Amino acid sequence: MIPYYCNEAVLQLQNVHGLVDRTRQLLEVVTQDGVELQLVIEREELGPDTTLAAKIEASLAERRRSLRGFEIVSATEREYPEVVGTEARLTYVHKERGPLFVHEFHCLLDRTRLTFIGTSRLAHATACDQWMQTTLHYLKLR
Repeated sequence: MIPYYCNEAVLQLQNVHGLVDRTRQLLEVVTQDGVELQLVIEREELGPDTTLAAKIEASLAERRRSLRGFEIVSATEREYPEVVGTEARLTYVHKERGPLFVHEFHCLLDRTRLTFIGTSRLAHATACDQWMQTTLHYLKLR
């Protein structure tokens, strides 16, 4: 039996030989300053021959191909108190929401790619960027 923890409960998964957690969380946040943000947390198990850098590049290439006005503003290695990874800032035009700013941070925990993606309207890019950096600074791994 494998215990699986989610926000509301613990499930006892019976008769399970293996488990791949592909959970994707989406939080809609309004800051005290009234800025509307979305925080997406994604997980993906990497194969033995796959690197974090290759996964990030494939993700960027797909978005470059499929998103209107897609632009990489910056991409750099970044260290926070509990995690090291690749931080990227992007912009693109969303069909309904208009011009968006994206701050994403990719890191590797064992063989799991963990990605934190903060999104806001382009007009709130500075607030989104600062909020994400603060959030990642206080990230605590379990």
